[in-house]
Amino acid sequence: MLKSMTGFGKGISTCESGTVTVEIKTVNSKSLDLQIKMPRELSAFEITVKKALREKVSRGKVDIFVQFEKAKAAGTKVNVDWDLAGAYFEAEKEACEKFGLGESLSPSHLFKMPDVFTIEKAELDEDALDKCVFDASTAAVDKLLEMRSTEGAYLDGEIRRLVKEISEAFEVIKKRAPYVSIEYKDKLAERLEKLLGSSDAIDEQRLAQEVALFADRSDITEETARIESHLNQIDKYLNSGAPVGREIDFVLQEFKREINTLGSKSNDSELFESVLTVKSRLEMLREQIQNIE
Repeated sequence: MLKSMTGFGKGISTCESGTVTVEIKTVNSKSLDLQIKMPRELSAFEITVKKALREKVSRGKVDIFVQFEKAKAAGTKVNVDWDLAGAYFEAEKEACEKFGLGESLSPSHLFKMPDVFTIEKAELDEDALDKCVFDASTAAVDKLLEMRSTEGAYLDGEIRRLVKEISEAFEVIKKRAPYVSIEYKDKLAERLEKLLGSSDAIDEQRLAQEVALFADRSDITEETARIESHLNQIDKYLNSGAPVGREIDFVLQEFKREINTLGSKSNDSELFESVLTVKSRLEMLREQIQNIE
């Protein structure tokens, strides 16, 4: 089944260190264009996020947003330098005695004393956090793929419908092509007869040469063979189950060149009408192919 390059996914995972949230947004691109925005404290795990994505996404412009909410006071420790605090209190007592001041010491004074309190932050468990980042990323990728598959199923139907219409118009071209030279001969002979006044005056050898030249100029045997090959390739890619957007896009470029050449040789209104149908559907098909992975 084809996958669209457009989608969105979100994943959340929690560990002792905190909660990791990963959001992934993708749009069309010729290749895999990956951009990540994440907190500096998680920068060491960028490769983990990329690994979760690259295993399942091969094409598209991908924007990844990673957020991290630390667990409140997880492992945080407040250290008190009691010796320094005691020195502050002794100094304050001495100042009170020296200047005749009343003592007014209270526990709140401790929090105003420089360097008495220090906060020791717990080190993050890197292994657990790495798994947390990977789990959140994987969940986001799975949601992304679900949306891309849903959109891809719709595109698959549209693409197959257009390919079917192209094939039908191409069959008309193949059936019509052999009669073009025959009808050209009949029309040319009819005009010559009107000009010369009699069919007996027509130089049959010269007429045959003109028809042969016309048939050579309007011969589309090579073009039809290559177009038929392109249609077979497209059908093969559509049924492969693999990401084939780039491959089909390349085939359609070659297809366009062949149908343009074929159209330039089409000196028949009925044939040219089918050529226009093929070209029209081909452009619509290329637009749709730009959306698949």
